Amino acid sequence: MTTSANLAPSHIYPQAWKIFKRRPWLSIGMWIVYVLFSGQGGGNGGGQSDSESAIGPEEWIWIRAILLVVLAYVLVVMVVAGPIRGGYDMAVLRLFHGDETVSFRDMFAGFSKFGTLFLTFLLYTLAIIAGFILLVVPGIIVLLALWPAFLLVMEDDLGPVEALKAAWGLTRGYKWKIFVLSLVGFAVLIIGVLALGVGLFVAGPVNEVAKITAYYELRQAARGSDSLLSS
Repeated sequence: MTTSANLAPSHIYPQAWKIFKRRPWLSIGMWIVYVLFSGQGGGNGGGQSDSESAIGPEEWIWIRAILLVVLAYVLVVMVVAGPIRGGYDMAVLRLFHGDETVSFRDMFAGFSKFGTLFLTFLLYTLAIIAGFILLVVPGIIVLLALWPAFLLVMEDDLGPVEALKAAWGLTRGYKWKIFVLSLVGFAVLIIGVLALGVGLFVAGPVNEVAKITAYYELRQAARGSDSLLSS
């Protein structure tokens, strides 16, 4: 007999919704900071060099100033994304377990393991980039496989490489189910955007709680399998 994680959306999302409803404002506040500084969002743009002649010197001063601010923001995100993600995920996991002592400052707990989480984020990002260079599909597989690494650093005090290896092992055999769960999460976000945009502040946090619920299911299945193997 083997222990299997239940990652069905019909199981995960009702739990996530119940947890969100217990502390909605805290969940929304932490999620906003998480999105801004965890490297989970972003955009790109461009322009034509021959358009410079059509823009006056003052306008170019402002454009360059804005570009410098954007560059500074990107650099800050690269530095703090790992600790923010580790602290946020751990705070949400505590909410999942019914810990009513969780406060907004708990999402910064990852800074106590700054070096480890920074290196974890760096290796995680490089792995994803390398995967997408290899015809996209490997990048998607890496995304589906390695996301628990930050929580494994927080919970099990693993090093960066150990955490990534453990995350790969934890999600082994579940990547398709995680992919389906991700598609449902994307649909939830679309619904949130369509709800005058305001629904995004509910859909986003609920999706993150769903991710942590999936993590819990994976950990429980792994512990069950370990106990069966040792018996």
